[in-house]
Amino acid sequence: MLEIKNLNIEFHDHLVPETVVHDLNLSVEQGEIVGLVGESGSGKSMTALAVAGLLRRHDMKKTGQILFEGQNLLECGRSELRKLQGSEISMIFQEPMTSLNPVRRIGWQVEEALKLHTELGKEERRARALEVLSQVELQDPERVYRAYPHELSGGMRQRVMIAAAIVCRPKLLIADEPTTALDVTIQAQIVRLLQKINRESRVAVLFISHDLSLVRQLCSRVAVMQNGYLVEAGNTEDIFRNPGEEYTRQLIAAIPKIERGGKEGNAT
Repeated sequence: MLEIKNLNIEFHDHLVPETVVHDLNLSVEQGEIVGLVGESGSGKSMTALAVAGLLRRHDMKKTGQILFEGQNLLECGRSELRKLQGSEISMIFQEPMTSLNPVRRIGWQVEEALKLHTELGKEERRARALEVLSQVELQDPERVYRAYPHELSGGMRQRVMIAAAIVCRPKLLIADEPTTALDVTIQAQIVRLLQKINRESRVAVLFISHDLSLVRQLCSRVAVMQNGYLVEAGNTEDIFRNPGEEYTRQLIAAIPKIERGGKEGNAT
């Protein structure tokens, strides 16, 4: 469904151009969950933003292909991209408080994509919004629908972001570090929620993270980036059990031993 071919992203806002993604090749099949991992500055979030069509800076050059169901997103006009954004391709961002509008009620914000991409009437939009708020396991969806972002906890706000992302039933969900600002317990809940949405809706997920322990729980395949290059990719368990690159070994070694031991114990 998604095929990235020889993607290069280059910034031109310094005296010397800087390439932040080099010749990246990556694919995501329908209904698959793929992890894209690496440290800060590895190029993983730039790749995610490019797929979502959110890199529009004039001082940036993008070459290669990002094929979504055969359509090259890098060659799409702005109006074509807008039709896909939020309807076919949706994105969950790292920090809900910077993505949610503080002066708009949650219901209005969850319904926003429906107003842009569907012909649903007011009551139909409200019913769909309540449906997805319930789907992301928020207690008392009616109360959440009427609430403002500051009235919700961090975990609840992230669930709202997921609800807003899936309200139009997209085919691809890009999750860019969606658990970074949450505590470990809530992180595990969000991972289980993404698994449930993937299982029930068959939406493909591109999961961007620096946390390999979460990637191992969630993703069937993983791609590892370092300094803008894809250094290793394959089946998640194969990568964990037999990493081929020193950088990957270092990332795995950085996972707290209690997590690695618990996971390995469950797998045997």
